[in-house]
Amino acid sequence: MTPLHQILSIARAGNPARAWALFRSAGWDARPDDRKALTLKGRLLKDQAKAASGADRAWLYGEAAEAYAAAAALERDSYPLINGATLALLGGRPERAHLLARQTLALLESDPAQGENVYWRAATRAEALLLLGDETAARAALADGISKLPRAWEDHAATIGQFELILAEQGKDAGWLDPHRPPPSLYFSGIIGLDEAAATILQDIDAIIAREQPGFGFGALAAGADILIAEALHKAGAELHVILPYPVDRFRELSVEPFGDHWLVRYDALVEAAVRLDVLTELPDEEERSIGVAVELADLVAMGQCVRNAGVLKSRPKAFTITGIDDTPRHQHLVWADTGHDQSSISVARKADHQSITAPSGEKRREIAAILWVDGLDRDVLSQLPEDASAFRSAGDAQYMISTNIAELLSISRSLLQQNADSRISVLIDIMDPQRPAASLLEQAGDMARASSGGAVLTDYKSAMILTLEPGRHAVEEIGEIQTAPGPLPLWKLA
Repeated sequence: MTPLHQILSIARAGNPARAWALFRSAGWDARPDDRKALTLKGRLLKDQAKAASGADRAWLYGEAAEAYAAAAALERDSYPLINGATLALLGGRPERAHLLARQTLALLESDPAQGENVYWRAATRAEALLLLGDETAARAALADGISKLPRAWEDHAATIGQFELILAEQGKDAGWLDPHRPPPSLYFSGIIGLDEAAATILQDIDAIIAREQPGFGFGALAAGADILIAEALHKAGAELHVILPYPVDRFRELSVEPFGDHWLVRYDALVEAAVRLDVLTELPDEEERSIGVAVELADLVAMGQCVRNAGVLKSRPKAFTITGIDDTPRHQHLVWADTGHDQSSISVARKADHQSITAPSGEKRREIAAILWVDGLDRDVLSQLPEDASAFRSAGDAQYMISTNIAELLSISRSLLQQNADSRISVLIDIMDPQRPAASLLEQAGDMARASSGGAVLTDYKSAMILTLEPGRHAVEEIGEIQTAPGPLPLWKLA
C-alpha cells in the first residue's frame, strides 16, 4: 500500500492525476475511519477541481468539502471544518457551507486551543463569519488577527486568497482586503561609480522608499547604488534579501574593495543584516564566470525572487534602479519592463574618476542559457514535435537540448507533457557555453529529470526564480531536494 505521505509528495510535485490514482489503488478512498486519509482526499479532490470547469468543477469541490467535513467529524478540528465550509460554497452548496461555518464558530467558542496560533484562530473565525454573510464582523475578526501577528505575512496572504474566492462566489467586492495585504516587494539595482556625495541622492532614495513602502528588498551589494538603496531599505525596516553572483569574500574583493575602504564596513554590515543571503557558485568543473554575465544572472534571480515573493504574499512587485545620466538601459531593466510591473528610477552623475570592474576571467563564450532534459522518452515522440527535433542531443537513454531562448524551451516542454503526461523533464538555467556545456551542468539536469514522477517540469532554485519572469507568469513551488555529486540540490516544479 502506497503510504499517504508519498502520495502527498507526488501531488505536491505537480502530478495530481497520478496521486489520485495511487490514492484509490491503495484503497485509501475506502477508509472513512481514517482522518488523515480523508484530509488528503479533500486536498486531492480540491486540486482536481481547480483544473476542472463547469459542473465537474462544482461536483469535485463538493466532494472535497465532504471529505474535509468527514475528517472533522472524526476529530473536531477547525482546519478541515472551515475548509469543508468554503469548498461547499465553491461547490454550489451555500446551505451546507453555512452549516459547516456555524459548526466552526461553535467549535472555536468551546475550545480555546483551536487554531495553530492566535492569528489562525481569528482568521478561521473571520472566514466562517464571511461565509455566513456577516462581512462587518468578518472584517473586524481579520483585523484583530492581523494585529496580533502583524508580520505573519504568508499566513495573511493565504487568508486573503481564500477570502477572494469566497467574495467572488458571493458576487461581492474584495477591495476591503487591500489594506490588509502584505507590503510590496522591491527589486533594487544600480550603478557603481556614482557620486555618493551628490546633494540630493540620499534624499531621493529615501523619498522613493517612503513612497513605495516596501517590506522586502531583493538585490546585490556592490559599492554605490546597491549599498545606498539597501541601507535605506534596512533603515525603513524592510527585510533584506541579498543575492550575490560570487561568494561573499570574492564579491567583496571584486565589487566593493576597489571603490574605497569606506564601502567595506557598510558591505559587511548589510551582509550581517540580510534576512536571506544567496550565492550563485560555480560547479567544480567550471572556470570563474566573467563578471558581466555573472551579475546579469544574479539580477535575474533577484527579480524572480521579488516577483515570486509578491505573488506568494498576494501583494505587488516593484523595482527601483539608479542609472547614470544618459545611460542606455541594461538588459535586466528591459526584462523587468517586459513583466509589466512598476519601476522607479533616478539618474545621477558618475564620478569623474570612475573605473569599470575588471572581469575576473578572459573567457567570453559563456552566456545565460537553458538545458531542457528529457529522460526515458523515445526519440520518435520528439520527432512528432512541431519544433525541430534535430536540436536534441542524445545522452544514453535521455535527450537534451540547449538554447538561449528560454520561452522556446518552455513551449517544447509543454508539448512533450501534452503528448506524454508521464514525461520526466527538467529545465536548468545557468551560465554555459551552449555548444560545450560543463559536464556537471548536464549531470545536474539529468539528476533532476530522473527525480521526477512525471507530469511536471522540475528545476532548481535559481532557475525557478528566473522562470517566474517568463511570459505567462509561471508559478513555481518547492517540492523537496535531491542528493547530487556537489551536494543537496533543492528541487522545484513549474506549474
